[in-house]
Amino acid sequence: MLVLGVTEIVGKLSTLLVVVGAARFLGVEDFGVFAYSLAVGALAAVIPLWGYDAIVVQRASAEPARLPGLLAGLLAMRTLLAAAVFGALCMLLGLSWHSGPESVAAGLLIIAAVMLDTYTEAFRSAAAAMQHQSIIAVVHLTQRLLTAAGALAALLADTGLLGLAVAYCLGTAVGPPAAALLVRARGVRPDWTAVSVASLVQLNRGTWMLGLTSIIAMALFRLDMVFLEALSGHREVAIYAASYRLLESAVFVCWVVTRALFPLMAADPEPRRVQRYTEQGFGVLAAVFIPYMTVMLCRGRDVLSLLFGERFADAGTDMLRWLAPAPLLFGMGYLIAYGMMAAGPNLRLLIGPIAALVVSVVLNILLIPYYGGIAAAFTTSVCYAVEAAISLRLARGLIGRPRLLRTALPALVASALAAGVLLAPWPFLAALPAGVTLYLSGWLIIARRTDPEQVRVLRGMLTPGRVS
Repeated sequence: MLVLGVTEIVGKLSTLLVVVGAARFLGVEDFGVFAYSLAVGALAAVIPLWGYDAIVVQRASAEPARLPGLLAGLLAMRTLLAAAVFGALCMLLGLSWHSGPESVAAGLLIIAAVMLDTYTEAFRSAAAAMQHQSIIAVVHLTQRLLTAAGALAALLADTGLLGLAVAYCLGTAVGPPAAALLVRARGVRPDWTAVSVASLVQLNRGTWMLGLTSIIAMALFRLDMVFLEALSGHREVAIYAASYRLLESAVFVCWVVTRALFPLMAADPEPRRVQRYTEQGFGVLAAVFIPYMTVMLCRGRDVLSLLFGERFADAGTDMLRWLAPAPLLFGMGYLIAYGMMAAGPNLRLLIGPIAALVVSVVLNILLIPYYGGIAAAFTTSVCYAVEAAISLRLARGLIGRPRLLRTALPALVASALAAGVLLAPWPFLAALPAGVTLYLSGWLIIARRTDPEQVRVLRGMLTPGRVS
């Protein structure tokens, strides 16, 4: 998990650097187009993703000999669906977007880049089934660094939104072939002879629930941008996107934790075992996201000003405060969903996300016309709270009763101690390291006394190959 964590951190920081550069070098309107295109791309990509990756991990973890055929079927289905979705978006955006042909072209290039990234995810699934995720993590990191370098070069050369989109797309295109080569070097290559209509039908069996869950989850993650664009325009999207990017940059921890734990859950989905891994995962999420929430509530304006500039800090601070609890709430629901899925698809997976989506649509439509991005931020946190609460209640028969409050206690107390430093009238760059030092010291002392298992898990994370 250490390798996954380090590569994801560096990769997310490089992506954050691209967004920060775009916010500072592009105008607010063009940055709004950039952020909106990323959101549409993520929504569109969920169709070719359709939960196939989790199915491949689940089936190949139980029967490793099936992996080459499953990987080939996954790539075939992904190509069919990606081509159909991208073609539909080309027609839709060409007819409906009124920002000019250059903005349409840039938007489609950004969407294409997001679609290309789904192929890297396919090979990541194969690596996860082999429990060699670090090889794809290195590819992901290299891809992100190349994309960031190209995008920043385009921004510095003053090529505008279109130049940024071209660089972003070219950098992303490096990932799939590199991932394919590394997986092949580990002895797995797609078995195209295994692909047939019957095999694709078999691959799709049991995926409809995962696919719907993925669509609903991504709708919860991105629909706020779509509603903001429709009801408030590019400028409000741009301001909101700056605050939201901090949320997106944080939730990579959820992907790292679930990618590391899900193969272990799926290999033997006995409820007590799944409960144990759920508690371990939530301990990591709480240790990261509770102090994150504390920083954003206490010094969110300073964070926005430092990264994006005063124009974003002035308008976006309240949005960021409402978004502060969202990573923890999202991570809780995400981890519980994977725990429920360890034993196979289950109808209960859909109930929490559907309820949260209904709340999201209703609140966004009612509140955004009056409160703009603040309403979108408030709705995001409320919806993830609804999803997490319902999913936790429904998952008891599959994952037991995880001791979440006890698991979160060290992070809660240590963050309360750190808040005193963060609220002191010190410069931000002095208060932040002092608060981090106090938090880490407090967490370690409290965890050793109340929940030594968390300390053992942390040591396991910091030792490559040790997650148990």
